[in-house]
Amino acid sequence: MRRNVPFFEKRITEDRVKDCHGDIHSGNIFVTDQIYIFDAIEFNERFRYSDVASDIAFLAMDLDFKERADLSNFLIERYIEYSGDQELTELLPFYKCYRAYVRGKVISFKLKDPDVSSEEKKAATEEAKTYFKLATAYAKIL
Repeated sequence: MRRNVPFFEKRITEDRVKDCHGDIHSGNIFVTDQIYIFDAIEFNERFRYSDVASDIAFLAMDLDFKERADLSNFLIERYIEYSGDQELTELLPFYKCYRAYVRGKVISFKLKDPDVSSEEKKAATEEAKTYFKLATAYAKIL
């Protein structure tokens, strides 16, 4: 972080850090006559204010998790084309790693919940493992 302070300061001055969605994944999107993105984080501004690369990385990671790298790549390419944010690709492995790790951690909370059945815990274990493997793969890119 210290080594990259000028890079992050530049992103701030270029208005790449702003009030974002904070929880943008495929479960919060539906398509009809338009694309609707809902369920933004409203309870904590600190979770929403971030580099836009973090929001794009979350959705791209979710698509990777669902084995739709084609859609992940399409999203990234179109976002860069739309925004002109060529530096986004430098940040994606970091933010994808972070988002995959957090998803794995959140899913792991089910393992200690006495109201979750053993079948659900088994499924949660496998899902969390997949997220942690994905986070590891992104970390190796860093």
